[in-house]
Amino acid sequence: MGIEERIEQFRNMAEADPGNELGHWSLGRALHEAGRPADAIPSLRRAVEINPNLSRAYQLLGECLDSTGQRDKAIEVVTRGVTVADRQGDRMPLAAMVELLRGWKAPVPVHLGEATGATPPSVPASAAEGFQCSRCGRPGGKLAKPPFKGSLGQRVFEQVCEQCWREWIPMGTKVINELGLALSTPEGQETYDQYMMEFLQLDPV
Repeated sequence: MGIEERIEQFRNMAEADPGNELGHWSLGRALHEAGRPADAIPSLRRAVEINPNLSRAYQLLGECLDSTGQRDKAIEVVTRGVTVADRQGDRMPLAAMVELLRGWKAPVPVHLGEATGATPPSVPASAAEGFQCSRCGRPGGKLAKPPFKGSLGQRVFEQVCEQCWREWIPMGTKVINELGLALSTPEGQETYDQYMMEFLQLDPV
């Protein structure tokens, strides 16, 4: 599926349910990838309004604001996002946003541990196996087994933590209901899988 098709699909989802964070986040992310930062800003703002803990959205929103000449607003958003990511242990968004603030010569919140070079907190033993969640970046909390059969289930097992998987389950039900998906059909299953990969930030095969 091309970027314009994805944009249209996510736009339809966001318009059908203005309170669906996945629709707004996915639309904002797709517009950002398409090089349309000004168009992405409203969707990313809405995603953060719906879910203030969506740390990756703060990062992309900050990048889009900066790209459109709004550096001060970008710094404000990313600073807030850094605090959110640090509180939740979302390491990948945290590192990316700290790098943005430093590149903008803006102060990094002084209480951060990893961001300020302090000793990071201990992590579960699963981190030693090289596991890092594709969505939140946390090194621990790996699923005990694949959540479903097939190659995609194996990818989820290898790349997604248990907490993010649990967050997807009610969101997946929402996607099924809002789009009227019939998972018994190849088309319905394909659409469901696409939304799941978007939510869990798994790259397309």
